[in-house]
Amino acid sequence: MNEQSSPADAAWAFLIDFYGREGVSEACLVLQDEAGLDVVEMLMLIYADIALGKSLSSDEIAALRAAMSSWREDVVLPLRALRRTLKPPREDIADNAKEQLRAQIKKAELTAERLQIDFAANWLENATGGGPPPVATLSRLIAERSHNGMVEKALAHIIAVAQTGQDAPTRAAAAP
Repeated sequence: MNEQSSPADAAWAFLIDFYGREGVSEACLVLQDEAGLDVVEMLMLIYADIALGKSLSSDEIAALRAAMSSWREDVVLPLRALRRTLKPPREDIADNAKEQLRAQIKKAELTAERLQIDFAANWLENATGGGPPPVATLSRLIAERSHNGMVEKALAHIIAVAQTGQDAPTRAAAAP
């Protein structure tokens, strides 16, 4: 992170880079849709470990989750649900008008997620770390009842990309 970027900007750049890696966006959607995982939380744990060198303890993960939960539950998830409700064709409104509204809601949803990331990045500034590597932590983010072949494959992909990220600097870390 350079002196002119904030913790939130550095986190955003890292997450955009990580999410753009091969197969990551698809794996994140599987984990979100099939296992109910908060992708922002997962990506922020990876960011904390790789970019900040802070593997969070179970207590810190629980505290971060609790700190983000109200925003996620009150804003992010309702926007996502509304956007998805508008995805199928409807007979009561013109398709192009519906799609314009859906695009605006998607933009609002992404803005809400960005605000969650900004909050988490600032929260992480005071985290001490000292927990296990994220490989051990990531699989515990998924409820046991949500494990299936698709979820396991998606999680394995995210872990593999995260491990690769630990070995090589990301574009976000190298950015001026």
